[in-house]
Amino acid sequence: MKIRHFFTAAGIAFIASTSLGYVREFDNGIGLAWVKDRTVVMQLSLGTGTRILRDGFTSFNDSAIDALKTWNPHLAHLQFSWVKNSPVTAVQGDDEMSVIFDNKVFGSNFGSGTLAVTVLGYRNGNFEETDTVFNTAISWDSYRGALTPPVVDFHRVAIHEFGHTLGLDHPDQAKPPQKVVAIMNSIVSNLDTLAQDDINGVTAIYGTGPAYISIPDAPVLMDLSTRGTTYTGNNVLIGGFIVQGSHQTQLLVRCLAFSLASYGIPDALGDSVIELYDANNHLIASNDDWFTSSNAATISSYRRDPPNSIESALLVALDPGDYTAIVKSFSDAQQSATQGVALFEVYDLRASGSRLGNVSTRGQVGTGDNILIGGVIVGGSTPKPVVVRALGPTLSQFGVTGVLADPYLELRDGNGNLVEANNDWQQSPEAAVISADGKAPSNAKESAMARTLSPGNYTALVRGVGGSTGTALVEVYDESASP
Repeated sequence: MKIRHFFTAAGIAFIASTSLGYVREFDNGIGLAWVKDRTVVMQLSLGTGTRILRDGFTSFNDSAIDALKTWNPHLAHLQFSWVKNSPVTAVQGDDEMSVIFDNKVFGSNFGSGTLAVTVLGYRNGNFEETDTVFNTAISWDSYRGALTPPVVDFHRVAIHEFGHTLGLDHPDQAKPPQKVVAIMNSIVSNLDTLAQDDINGVTAIYGTGPAYISIPDAPVLMDLSTRGTTYTGNNVLIGGFIVQGSHQTQLLVRCLAFSLASYGIPDALGDSVIELYDANNHLIASNDDWFTSSNAATISSYRRDPPNSIESALLVALDPGDYTAIVKSFSDAQQSATQGVALFEVYDLRASGSRLGNVSTRGQVGTGDNILIGGVIVGGSTPKPVVVRALGPTLSQFGVTGVLADPYLELRDGNGNLVEANNDWQQSPEAAVISADGKAPSNAKESAMARTLSPGNYTALVRGVGGSTGTALVEVYDESASP
């Protein structure tokens, strides 16, 4: 961990020659940086604002967003993103990139003359977390041009602090000191935006990297996901999927957990782990913290990097067959397993003619928002026939206890419109089709529907009739011929 302070200009002259150059953050001789092509999501919690700032922004969050945008055009293989008015509580060590005002830096006092502090967390040369704290003892506004003490320009200080987040250090505090015009010098000055030296610095770090890769659109189930609560012991979130075809296919399997809090989802799982098993229950891959994976940059290049560093992701090439993914809490001798809401996802990267033909997830169905939610993206340009099921009593045949006795299934489109709802599958208008496809649930209280879906996003929601709870399975089958 490193802590970087940015100081007031009182009594100190600004260094303004143009020799030497930028300075990077280092640890044991290794330059610190984010995984290439990553999207660094900043959690902005700077208040909603009650006045118009000098430069017209209506809040310090908006000024911070503009400061992030100042860096973005110069980041060929990284990008800043943000959550404005973030619901995430800033905590050091949560692997969220929090930006806040406070009178202390996570319990420690600000140093004399310190405007703001950025705390850098990293592992093996890769940034894991950064947190930026602006000193509430300072009189802040947002403006351009010469400094007007005692009021300090938040915008230029934010640009400087976000430069630390990118891996730049103070050139004027290097050994020997670098004498350059730079927003990254340790003392605030009349410079109110990036200088060429700052741009040179981030270009040196992020100017090269793996090419960004687009997932080709195709008439397949391109993204299959399920959100539910993973508990401890045997009551974890269990996802299954089938690879159809005759060739290996490349998939990206991931688990979002802690970052769900930034979307307003309560009780998100903390530190997640994902394990992938084949049909013979052999462990074939696992991941704890995705950014430590040897495939991390490739995952980012597909723009599927989890927002939080301690979330999990796998890039795998799989033969046709059945696979099971277990999503659970990380635990070891020092840390006990916990429970919480997690999102399991499988992306078909369309690297061959094989495809995802089915996804199913077993999890706990509670009440209120704590239901089991499945998602699917239908790609291509033509409608696709699918069967969607919610099973409960059938799971007892496989030794599962505490099953959901009477599942209720809803299917909604990307706008939240109800496509169909079903309680008992035999009451579905497509019951004959479901039976003909060999997808009839074995219990009459279970739910199923057979629909032909236009390309787009869909969500399947599983609840218990009458507010009942228990373990259930949500499934989506691709019923079309292989593409």
